[in-house]
Amino acid sequence: MEICVGRQVWAPSVWVRENEVYDATVRLGEPPPASALAVAAARIDAALPRRHRLFGGFVPTDDASAAASGLAQARLLGQTALALQAEARLQPTTFLEVTDAGEPGLFRIVLESLDPVLAEACLREAAALLDRGLADDLSSLTPLVDRLTVLADDVCVGPGTMLIVRAAADRGIPWRRLGRGCMVQLGHGKRQRRIWTAVTDRTSSIAEGIAIDKQLTKDVLAAAGVPTPLGRVVASADEAWQAAQEVGLPVVLKPADGNHGHGVFLNLSTREEIARAFPVASANGRREKTVVVERFVSGVEHRLLVIGGRMVACARGENLYVTGDGRRTIAELIDLQINSDPRRGRSEAMPNKTVDLDATVLAQLAQEGVLPTTVPADGRRVLVKRIGTHGLDVTAEVHPEMAATAVRAARAVGLDIAGIDLIARDISQPPRPQGAAVCEVNAGPQLMIHTHPSQGPGQPVAEAIVAELFGPGETGRIPIAAVMGRQGSAAAVALDRLLRAAGHATGLTCADGKWVADTPCSAEPHATVDAARDLLVSPEIDAAVVELDWRSVAGRGLPLDRCDALVLLPLPEAALPVVEAMILAVAETGTIVVTDATEAAVRDLAAGSGRRVITTTSAETAAAAASTALIGRHGRTSA
Repeated sequence: MEICVGRQVWAPSVWVRENEVYDATVRLGEPPPASALAVAAARIDAALPRRHRLFGGFVPTDDASAAASGLAQARLLGQTALALQAEARLQPTTFLEVTDAGEPGLFRIVLESLDPVLAEACLREAAALLDRGLADDLSSLTPLVDRLTVLADDVCVGPGTMLIVRAAADRGIPWRRLGRGCMVQLGHGKRQRRIWTAVTDRTSSIAEGIAIDKQLTKDVLAAAGVPTPLGRVVASADEAWQAAQEVGLPVVLKPADGNHGHGVFLNLSTREEIARAFPVASANGRREKTVVVERFVSGVEHRLLVIGGRMVACARGENLYVTGDGRRTIAELIDLQINSDPRRGRSEAMPNKTVDLDATVLAQLAQEGVLPTTVPADGRRVLVKRIGTHGLDVTAEVHPEMAATAVRAARAVGLDIAGIDLIARDISQPPRPQGAAVCEVNAGPQLMIHTHPSQGPGQPVAEAIVAELFGPGETGRIPIAAVMGRQGSAAAVALDRLLRAAGHATGLTCADGKWVADTPCSAEPHATVDAARDLLVSPEIDAAVVELDWRSVAGRGLPLDRCDALVLLPLPEAALPVVEAMILAVAETGTIVVTDATEAAVRDLAAGSGRRVITTTSAETAAAAASTALIGRHGRTSA
């Protein structure tokens, strides 16, 4: 298979209303007989059952022609690619459109896409699977799925970020990804906000810096009166042992500026244990040879999530044990009894991670007097990892003083969103009588442990973040007018002038160039969806006017999920599918403006849309009508 052309198409598009798609033109070889294709499909289903779960049994075709056989082959290829994508990201994706591309062996495969890099990789791997399936049975696909999962973690928007995105979309807030990472813009122009998972544009870089530095965090918390374990920073194993004796055994060793719990050792009581733990803790920090030694606090670690000065969720930490059966080794029991949990895996999409035989686990096993190769007696419980997961939701049990302590810790560090690690024997009782202490404050905390707990109700933490960013009824939207058709540039420029005269800080993209808040940015043609999409990133504008070439929309999708006014000027018949998609994007209270010269088919589409339609005589009068509609609806929206 050769991918001749491949491109990501934004939503909405001529294909779908909500989800992005990957539009690929592929060249396939000589199509196999229908019987061989059916056998290959059965072999794929045996190795990749998700294809059958998503699409059902595969029926090639009753038509023996090469074109029909080629379409069936392309359809199986697309279904297999979608199944692989769903495996890699644990998110079902099912939209698929397969058509003949006009020459023998050339087909257009349009499939729902979480990311173009991932979609293309899945399509190529699906082609390889199909070739192998035509020749022989398929072996385990676990290595392939693991590779695609790693790729998905690298290129897709992270699961925590997507939780917030979905919560925003439920409130009608538009979003777009900025760059190739997990930076997301919610809203448009002056009303936009930006997030990176649980880090927002209100998160202070100073607060993040404090949270990264564990000792500085402890110093700040102690100064603010928040209970913390006694401890200090050391630079060698000898210093660590000396510090341990000073603060009192047992102790905790952890990187001074680490994250995700890497290199953290708990309940160390001997010089030998500390000596073994120090180099690992040191290597897992951003600054080598900088380790915190602190007194071990008895109790259970809890993760309390603070958003905007309010504790909104709490998950109880769970120690991980295996129970011996007299036959299997510790390593085998870890895979069987812990890693088999469907909520556990290596992907970022999993709430809890696979337990590996790393230095932390080996140290804990040593404290238990066993090795990974040890076969524990039947019924013996062996502690594998302390706080190996935060799984049980106990939000309803948190004592008000415990919640207040978490909020004070977040405020002391300066974080708008914080994950507070608090150790307590009983989270339902006040902190000080039981010696509870805050051991860490985390910027950008994980959200999925609260939305997908092992027990108890999931908490609406993403909704709480969106509510913190946007007030009641706010959607982050600004008025947007789109213009399409001949003389579109003249109409767009005229509309921009009218909106600026009414007091708006307008952004404009059209065939004559680009302007942001009356500042000329380029004289190059900007009547493309890319230009329109980028215009809405500008934080200076409170209204936007975009001219759109219909061919650009057909190839790349709409640059916006909705507009408030749509000006439709004369357009060719080939543009009708694009016009229909644009009309669907007009807000329910929006306005469509057409001219006497606009083709009857376009006017008919507008008339049947259920939206308000205004007919004018020219591009200039169409601009005036659109301006009146926008100003009448929104007034002057400058901040």
